[in-house]
Amino acid sequence: LLVGDCEETLPSVKSGSVKLIFTSPPYYNARDYSTYKSYNDYLEKMRGVLIQCHRVLESGRFIVINVSPVITKRAGREFESIRYPIHFDFHQLLVSAGFEFIDDIVWLKPEYTVPNRNAGYFRTQMPLSYKPNCVTESIMVYRKKAPFLIDKNINQYNDFKPDFMENIDRTNCWLVPPKASQHHPAVFPELLCEKIIHYYSFPNDLVMDCFAGTGTFGETAKKMDRVSLLCEQHPDYVAHITKKGYKLIAP
Repeated sequence: LLVGDCEETLPSVKSGSVKLIFTSPPYYNARDYSTYKSYNDYLEKMRGVLIQCHRVLESGRFIVINVSPVITKRAGREFESIRYPIHFDFHQLLVSAGFEFIDDIVWLKPEYTVPNRNAGYFRTQMPLSYKPNCVTESIMVYRKKAPFLIDKNINQYNDFKPDFMENIDRTNCWLVPPKASQHHPAVFPELLCEKIIHYYSFPNDLVMDCFAGTGTFGETAKKMDRVSLLCEQHPDYVAHITKKGYKLIAP
C-alpha cells in the first residue's frame, strides 16, 4: 500500500512493472472525500495521475477506468444543477497520456439501487422536464500503445492453463449489483473486480488500483492469485486497508 497522493507516490514504482490497472477515480466534488477548486483542476489532477499510470504499466497491457457522469447539487431551486460528462473527458486524458481505446463496457445496475430522478416528470409529464434514472456506469478499457500485437504479451505465459468460466460475458453490458459499505460511499463490487481481473490479467501478475478506497480490488486480486499494489491517501481508508495485512510504504 502506497500511502499518500498517488501522483506523488507512483514515481517510486518501477517503470513497466504493472500488468493491469483497474481503478475508479474520485468523483468530482460529489463525495465528501473529493473537493477540487474547479472541474478543470480536477481534470488536470487526473491527467497527472494517468501519466504516471502510463509509465508504470507494461507496454501492451490494459488500464481499465470506471467512471460516470456526475451531477453537482444545486445551490437553490432558482439555480440549475450541472452534469459533468466525465467519461467523455477521460477519453481525451487517456489518449493524451499514451493509451489507445479498446472497449467501452456498460456496467448496468438494477434500477432499485439508483436515485430516482424522474419522480417529478411522472407527476406532471411536462416536456423538457424528463430526467432518466441513471442505471449505468462506464468501464473504459484502454491499452498502453505498443509496436506489437497483444499476442506478444500473451506469449509470456506459455505454461498458463485457462480456468474456464461458465458465465462468460458475451456482450459489453454487464449486470452487476452495486455494493454498499459503511466504510466508503462508493466501493467496487467484488464481482466487478473478478471480471476485470479474469479478463485482463494472469495469475501472479502485479495489478494496481491507484484510488484504492477500502481495498476491495486488492482483496479480490489476492483471492485470484495476483499481487496487488494499492494507492490511497485518506487516513480512514488507509487504516481499513492496513487491517488486511498490507505492507505500508509511507512517504
